[in-house]
This record gives sequence, structure tokens and C-alpha cells, in this order.
Amino acid sequence: MSLVAKLAAPVRWLLRSSALRLTLLLSGLFAIGMAVAIIVALTLGRDAVLQRVDTSLAGLAAAVAADSVQGDTFSVIIRPVSELGGLPRAFARVAERGGGTVSLDKDFRRSEEWRVLITEDSRGAPVLIAVPLDDSLDALELLGNILWTTAGVVLAVALAIGLGAGYLAQRRLKRINEALIRLAEGDLKARTGNRRSSDDLDDLARRLDRTADELERLVSQTRHLSASIAHDLRTPLARLRARLEMMPDGEERGAALEEAERLSGIFDTIMRIARIEAGVGTDGFQPVALGDLLEEFVSIYEAVIEDGGKQLNVSVKSPQTVLADRQMLVQALANLIQNALVHGGTDITLFAHGTEIGVADNGDGVDPAAFEEIVKPMVRLDTARESDGTGLGLALVRAVADRHGARLFLTEETPSGLRVALKFTEL
Repeated sequence: MSLVAKLAAPVRWLLRSSALRLTLLLSGLFAIGMAVAIIVALTLGRDAVLQRVDTSLAGLAAAVAADSVQGDTFSVIIRPVSELGGLPRAFARVAERGGGTVSLDKDFRRSEEWRVLITEDSRGAPVLIAVPLDDSLDALELLGNILWTTAGVVLAVALAIGLGAGYLAQRRLKRINEALIRLAEGDLKARTGNRRSSDDLDDLARRLDRTADELERLVSQTRHLSASIAHDLRTPLARLRARLEMMPDGEERGAALEEAERLSGIFDTIMRIARIEAGVGTDGFQPVALGDLLEEFVSIYEAVIEDGGKQLNVSVKSPQTVLADRQMLVQALANLIQNALVHGGTDITLFAHGTEIGVADNGDGVDPAAFEEIVKPMVRLDTARESDGTGLGLALVRAVADRHGARLFLTEETPSGLRVALKFTEL
């Protein structure tokens, strides 16, 4: 992963926060509203200043006679309209329009902005009266700077608060999401660990934990019940088998013994699944070399597969060592081989690729839409009901995968067949 991608990942994660998005939206609306309000306020303020200046100029002109004024001053220019000599040409142009604001390229009497008014003096003669606007406009500009700065500070604080709130909310949601993912993967011990109740997210986390507690209790109760039933039925089944063995030899006796053996195998498998699913932690786990495990299975099952009229193939590609319970892996692979012997084609392949180990065959295969169903206990496809089987083989394999945190992959083989693999994390 590149440096840019590493830096962008937490940004994308944070931007998924609904709290931060709401903050950004409200901050954007606030910024637009403040900008419009400041622009309108400054525009109206400038108009108000100019109107007040015009009123003052009209009052000043009405109090004096232009022809009696002894020259201009730096702060006020009063002249008859017919005597504008010495003033910049912009004054004359504005005077023709009846007055207005003069903006000069350079200072004239220490000012670049002048307000010009054409009015009448105390004698009723038309005069030009003008005053510099720099001080008034500077005050207006100062007010604008204060408003813009205040709006910027408020916006920055709002964004900082939103960023912090978004980060905290996203971190809490991440904890809730991780707990949900672990629960979905079968880890019934997953909890958010939240103990507060200050807002809706805390309430959601606590409700999730209570739901997980109840789910764990019900699942544990169900597993215990199924294991107890299987255990309790083994005794009467053993007695039944003992009675059958005392019967005279015959076809009926042999068939009955086979059914009793089949029932005993089902109960044993149910109890093994219950024990695997009830386990937690990594007690009993050890480094297991998948390549060595595969060789062991080849030596054990090669003759069995050949006696069944099928051919055993082996595929090994960079096998890795994984942390696992060896006995559970042996049970899982034995079930996969038995499943291939019963339902597979003429070729059975044992493979170990990296951290992946499993069995493939070239039989009729399974519809991918049924993959999620056939790994459930006691589920058998209609086409499989005519052959031997309990519907527990793949269920045990799935229990082993879940116990190890491995992923169970069922895929179609080409041109036909089923491939079942357990993929572990690297040691």
C-alpha cells in the first residue's frame, strides 16, 4: 500500500461518520449565511455612512456662503460649481452627475476617497462641497475585518468540535461494528464492553451486548441440549446393539446392527461438534505443518480410496505451518475424504496450498446456491438422500473452521466436482 493510500484510509474512515458529515453540512450553511450577512451588512453600512456624510455636507453648505470662504482646507473643499480649477478631473465628472464618491489613483490632500455633493450655500448659489472618506471607510473596513475574523474563528471551532465528535462517534461505531462482525462469524463472546448510558450510541451498544448475552445463552443451551440428548441415547443404543448381537445370525440381524452402528456414529458426531463449538481460546493449539499432515493422510487413506475404486491425487504448493488443534484438523479432513468417497467422482485430490488445505473431487458437484445450506447440521441434498450419510460431515468441518478462525471455501471444480478448503491465517 502506497503512502498516499495509507494516509487516505483514515480520512475516508473518518468521513464515513454521520456526525462529521452533519457538522460539515451545518458549517457550510453557517459559512454561506455568515458571508451573505457580512456582505449585506457592509454594503448597507457603507450606504448609511455615505448618506450620513451627504446630510452633514448639505448642512455645512447651507451654513456658509461659498464666495466668502477663504480657500479650501485638508478636511473640507467648498467651491462654487463654476470655480473647480485645481481639483482633479474626477471631481468635475462627479459634479456633472450631481455628486457621488471620487476614487483617485493617488492621494489628493492625503486622501484617495472623497465624497462630493452638489448643493446650495446659504445664499442659494450652487456649490461643490467635498470631504475625505478615508477615516469612515477605514472604520468600515475594520468592522468588516472583525466580522470576517469572528466568522472564521467560529467556523474553525465548529469544525474542530465536529471533527472531534465525528472521530469519537466513529470510534464507538467501529467498536459496535466489530462486535457485530465477530458475532456473525460465530464468536458469541464478542461484546462492545460499553458501560455508559450518555447518548443513543451508548444505548445501542448496551442493547447489542444484552442481545449477544441472550444469544450466547440460547445457543449454549441448544448445544448442551443436543449433546445431552446424544449422550443419553448412547446407553439405550448400546443395550439395543447388545440385544441384536444375541439374535441368531441372519440378514435382518446384520441390517439391524448396521443401522445401530449408523445411529451410534451420528450421536458421536453430534457430540464432537458440540465439544468443538463449545471450545474457546487456543488451548491445545500447536504449530501444524500442513505439508506433513497431508503426507500422513496420503499414507493412511491411499489404500482406502483405491479399495473404493477411486484414484487419489496430491497437490502441494508451498505449504505453510499454522496454529491449530491437530486432532480437529484430522477429523475435518477425514470427513471431507469420506464425503468425497460417498458423493464424489472417480478422482479425489488432497491439496495443501500455502495456508489452505482441503479435498476436491470430480463428481456431480453441488449447486453453488446450496453451499450455505449443506454446511448446516443434518442438511442433505435430495440427490444425496439415496446414499449413505448423516448430513453432519460438512457441519463438523465448518465447526472446526470456526473454532480456528479459518475460512471455509466451497467452490465448483472444472468441468465438474466440488472443492472444499480450509484457509488459515499465517502463523
